[in-house]
Amino acid sequence: MNFKFTKESIEKINADLVFVVCFEKEGEKPVPATLQKMDGAQDLDKIFAGKISQTIKERQFFGKLGETLLINTFGKITAKNILIIGGGKPKTFTTETERQVGGKVTQVANAIKAESVGAVLELGKVHGTSVAERLQAFVEGMILASYSFDIFKKEACRIPKTLKTFLIQAKGNTATFQKVCAVAQVMGDATNLARDLTNKPSNKITPTALANAAQDVAKKHKNISCKVWGLKEIKAQKMGALLAVSQGSIEPPTFIHLTYKPSGNSKTKVALIGKGITFDSGGLNLKSRDQEFMKIDMGGAASVIGVFEALAILKPKIQVEGFIASCENMPSGSATRPGDILTTRAGTTVEVINTDAEGRLVLADALDYACEFNPTYMIDMATLTGGAAYALGELVTPILGNDKRLISLLLAAGQKAGERSWELPIIQDYKKGYLKGPADLKNSGSGSMASTISGALFLEDFARKNKWVHMDIASTSWAEEPNNYHTMIGATGNPVRTLLNFLMAL
Repeated sequence: MNFKFTKESIEKINADLVFVVCFEKEGEKPVPATLQKMDGAQDLDKIFAGKISQTIKERQFFGKLGETLLINTFGKITAKNILIIGGGKPKTFTTETERQVGGKVTQVANAIKAESVGAVLELGKVHGTSVAERLQAFVEGMILASYSFDIFKKEACRIPKTLKTFLIQAKGNTATFQKVCAVAQVMGDATNLARDLTNKPSNKITPTALANAAQDVAKKHKNISCKVWGLKEIKAQKMGALLAVSQGSIEPPTFIHLTYKPSGNSKTKVALIGKGITFDSGGLNLKSRDQEFMKIDMGGAASVIGVFEALAILKPKIQVEGFIASCENMPSGSATRPGDILTTRAGTTVEVINTDAEGRLVLADALDYACEFNPTYMIDMATLTGGAAYALGELVTPILGNDKRLISLLLAAGQKAGERSWELPIIQDYKKGYLKGPADLKNSGSGSMASTISGALFLEDFARKNKWVHMDIASTSWAEEPNNYHTMIGATGNPVRTLLNFLMAL
């Protein structure tokens, strides 16, 4: 996307489409919206002799969030069309509102095959949000809404994305705004990379292909390095849990280690650990349905790779290490059996009760290895438990950990990104069931209904004494209901932007 700044008033912006925002009026009964002055809408209405306001009333346009009204200009101004878009109720306006509006504007622009859109940048605070915050969120919405996943369709069946330029009318020095747009572009592109990796089917994204994707990021950027281990190195590292999960598949496992180093010395080091199960059949505890969705079980790994793509460009002043344990979980004559006992890299023995509780096993080895780099913070992200959806639904990510400050920073970063999260408690009593049996731990069957908490409890010891948080993205990494900027059913890229906001804040 190209971002250009202009001094021209809205009626002279040389774009295919200009847009203005109307807010919903408070009250028991819906009332047609009115045009604002600050974004040039009232000036446009004067040029059209009040016809825009009249159309709003006639069409019963109330200004609900995402509601749209498209008006042809018939040559009265430079732009061919005016889009009136709803911003919802002023009391509920946030940067997420801007993100939703940016996504909807992009949808409409592509629908009418517009190549450029223009608008007036409202300077100063609006409902407690700064102009930079609003602009970044709006552009993020544009980039996310421009995403499509149709590479496996015939070219004639693909939906064209015509929008290429955003023209912004702004007064004064626009250098800061240019930087804001660039940051938003990077964050959006990183999220879309994670979406691409997660959306691809398992015959295209194998453990080896996932490792190649990580290496591609490193090849593009001098400040990123990538080390990939195959079966030989994984055995040498005694990653018994990763080996046990992978042994039922003909696809060899991989272990991926990404590193970003800032230009100067950094006292802060963050470890990001992603679950990379590229297909999860459930193993011998075979899943009974919806196996076609199990390509998404590497959503955590995809997020790590997306984050590193952005880090290379954003260049925060902290060191970041990324760790991905990747394999397939398949049933075969060589697959791990329920009742088998394995030994993790940490030396902890685990009795496998359920071969479909494999994510915590591969993460255990990855967490243990990550500890050797003495991170300031450790964050793992994984499509770990179906219980995440029962706990918080499909719009909120459960996070659990042992450090309140780290949790609060991630909650704030998620709020800024529009990727909501919520802390669940670590309750040690739920771990008792894991301790019964012939091994140090069982991988399932804790006896608790709190499966999301129990999953985190299994991982906790493998983080050792480090400041650690677990993000269970099982329900938030995939969207069944599109919205204004996630315009299709599929991967969301959650929590890429949360992590980037967190890292930049550090």
